[in-house]
Amino acid sequence: MVVVLWSPRSVTSEWVRTEAHYGKDREKLVPALIEPCTIPIAFTLTQTVNLCGWKGNREDPQWRKLLTWVTDLISTKPGNAGQPAGPVSEATPNAYRNAIGSLPSGEPVYDGAFINPHTPPGNVFRDGDEMPIMRIVPKGLFLLGTTQDDPDCSSYETPQKRIDIPASFAIGVFPVLISEYVKVVGSRPPAIVPPVPARGWFSRFRAPSKPPAQVAAASSAEPGIPVTGISYDEAQAFVGLLSSASQHRYRVPSEAEWEYACRAGSVTRYSCGDTIDNPTRAAFALASGPVAVGAYPANNFGLYDMHGNVREWTADPWHDSYDLTPQDGRPALDGHSAMRVVRGGGWRDSAVMLRSAARMRATQSIRTDVIGFRVARSVG
Repeated sequence: MVVVLWSPRSVTSEWVRTEAHYGKDREKLVPALIEPCTIPIAFTLTQTVNLCGWKGNREDPQWRKLLTWVTDLISTKPGNAGQPAGPVSEATPNAYRNAIGSLPSGEPVYDGAFINPHTPPGNVFRDGDEMPIMRIVPKGLFLLGTTQDDPDCSSYETPQKRIDIPASFAIGVFPVLISEYVKVVGSRPPAIVPPVPARGWFSRFRAPSKPPAQVAAASSAEPGIPVTGISYDEAQAFVGLLSSASQHRYRVPSEAEWEYACRAGSVTRYSCGDTIDNPTRAAFALASGPVAVGAYPANNFGLYDMHGNVREWTADPWHDSYDLTPQDGRPALDGHSAMRVVRGGGWRDSAVMLRSAARMRATQSIRTDVIGFRVARSVG
């Protein structure tokens, strides 16, 4: 690897800059700032450890961050980085990474400050108290959409398109929870007001009816309930606030990223096979909901509730085919500007809408008790 130490002298050195470029081009660069200076523009978007004030304390967070990065990078194994053949196993513990909690399964949740571009897939982290718990998923290839062999396929789910996710990224282990939304935004989502039925000519002869009752957005005191009643615009505002609070780039996942994470290496109708049932596999076809997350098994990437419980916004405007979907997993930004793609199916949907390839659409300003969202974050 190449550890480059930026200082007023090193930034003017042609040799240092050349070696830094060499390391960056091979994804082997670990940059550290040791004296205040202006980092060369080619490296300003690269994570940099700040050691300007370091006095030799081995427990200093920035020093530990450097050691964590070096340890992760040298433990990265070369080889096929394509679609994993099986579950993403928990990464080998890094002695310099701080655990700040654990999942109900006992798996450690690490401090997001120690996540770097070479942190192995499978690691779980959180960037702050009551912020979403994230898991790193590997880069890889998959086929977006479904085939004509699927008895429930729709025309806008075919033909399939090969997608190459070029780098690892982090995605929420669960949909965003009410507690997490309140922590970041500062308040619960407002109540959902059902639309008022249109009044026809004969309505003037009818007795006036009571106005429709407001339906409260998911606001149960029970922990682990995913937030609903959130429009796409509000989801975008949330990731903006999350990015500002954490100093990391959060976003609503693209449709391709969402399906890649949902499939977790599977090619069947659901990540668990060609059939799914609500007593043991997912929350759907329920009279009321949503339910607390994590009650059903995770997929092979260690992600929960990708099928059912709440539908989830994606960053893509609605489009009737995958013709314009970028092959690198970015959102297709051309499409029906007022409609967004919604994935995953929800607590009152049928099993058909829970398929990994199932696509739904919703006006991006709409707020319903069945739509929530999940967040993604860059680790580079």
